[in-house]
Amino acid sequence: MSLGIEISDRIIVKEEIKKNLNNKDEIIEHYNMLKTHLKSNLQQGIYSKIENMKILKEIKDNKYYKLDGYKNFDAFIKDYKLAKTQTYCYLRIALAIENGVIEEPFLLENGIKETILFLRNSNSEKVKKSKQNPIKPLRFQLKKQESYDFYKKNAKFTAFILEELLENRKDFLNKLLKKYEGLKI
Repeated sequence: MSLGIEISDRIIVKEEIKKNLNNKDEIIEHYNMLKTHLKSNLQQGIYSKIENMKILKEIKDNKYYKLDGYKNFDAFIKDYKLAKTQTYCYLRIALAIENGVIEEPFLLENGIKETILFLRNSNSEKVKKSKQNPIKPLRFQLKKQESYDFYKKNAKFTAFILEELLENRKDFLNKLLKKYEGLKI
């Protein structure tokens, strides 16, 4: 079934390009035109991303997502198939723009990744720092279930004990280490 609609190609067919590009000047001119189109398309992309940042921030700040019955913002972004990390990066950038930490031209010039790096490294109190702990969690195997249950229940206390031993009781810790190494032999 044909609707009689014909889509015309906006890009010149490769055969026509080959015919028209006979000398080096024409090739360079065509190449510059392609670069201009590419730059224009990329800028349109970043402008739409900036707009999306502002939209997401307004929806989150005003809790508009509840109007559609979402219990939280994460459920909203999940339904729109948005990556959680990317969304929160966008929100962070939008907050920085709103607070005057950065300006849109900075974002346009440096891109999203560089802007995020700048915000992570900046000492601005206006931008919320990531709650993510830069130190990786410690994992080890315990031999007794009772030990596991106790330390699991008191994880912060366990961390305190380990830090305290390392900082203030290093000699005792070294004694225990020697005793342990003696058991392995």
